[in-house]
Amino acid sequence: MEFKALDFYRNMELLIILPLLYLPYHALQVSPIQVSGLITQSVSLAPTEHLAHPVEEVSWYYTINGTRYRLADFRNQQLIIRHSQFSQRLEVDNSGTRLWIRELRSEDTGSYTAFIVLQGTGQTVDLSFTLTVYEPVPNPDTKVEMEQKTTDWCNFTLHCSAPTKSSALSYSWMYRHKERYQPYTNGTTIHVSLQPESWDEEYLCFIHNPADHKNVSITAQTVCNSTSFRKGTPAGLRHHYLSFILILPLALLLFLAWYMRAMKKRKKGPPSTVHSQLEEVQYIEIHPCQPNRSLQTVYCLEQKPASPREARTQTIYSELQNAHRTSQE
Repeated sequence: MEFKALDFYRNMELLIILPLLYLPYHALQVSPIQVSGLITQSVSLAPTEHLAHPVEEVSWYYTINGTRYRLADFRNQQLIIRHSQFSQRLEVDNSGTRLWIRELRSEDTGSYTAFIVLQGTGQTVDLSFTLTVYEPVPNPDTKVEMEQKTTDWCNFTLHCSAPTKSSALSYSWMYRHKERYQPYTNGTTIHVSLQPESWDEEYLCFIHNPADHKNVSITAQTVCNSTSFRKGTPAGLRHHYLSFILILPLALLLFLAWYMRAMKKRKKGPPSTVHSQLEEVQYIEIHPCQPNRSLQTVYCLEQKPASPREARTQTIYSELQNAHRTSQE
């Protein structure tokens, strides 16, 4: 009786399991694959594991703000783009299971899903991706604050910052000692206290987001041996101070030359009106005046300016004698 009951239960298991083997298989990954991209760059969305069967077709979907859009279809070795936002920016390989997005934009951030149909099995594999598009990390700046310097110690503070308000940036520090970089601490600011035998250390500020990173370094020897660092002096601005010192005298000389030239023009003044009047051509007309009671004839000289703007006339009286009459007398 016990053996008959055992055979009965085994037969029931077979009746339940065997039909399930012929049902269409639908595989769903446990969690989305996180992908990071950089604006204007390219990114690919691809399965992390190899598919056991050839691919028949793939349908890609894009979800943003809770709304799902049909992105593209791959059938018969051809890609058909369905969404205008991604026009001429999509490519595929690996039978459509790897999707390339070129010239990334910030609005491309969202969820992507691929429905992969396997040939001859009726199985469908679902792959989900979460894409986040980031801006490039700007070049960082460092600022040095010298706290205290003695013959035995050099105490200073390093500040690291970037000209952006992006909350996605992370700051971390590393230091190099004896040709090896080692993690130092996280954050934008570090406090350093060194003895002279450790002044060869180099500190590196590392700014990064999931898609990009930048770094800048400064050596302890540069800080501790320099007299130009004061509290709040940016390390990257020392060469600007030197350039300013060199340019300032040149600017002063140019200003002095311009000022002296202006003063000479002011002393010279406008062209003399008297000199211009003297250079003007004068015309004099001589004619007899009213006859005098005496035997002498009086002639009048009337001066007329060449320019019609000079309306005034000047009359000059002069006594002229007749040479013949005088000789007779």
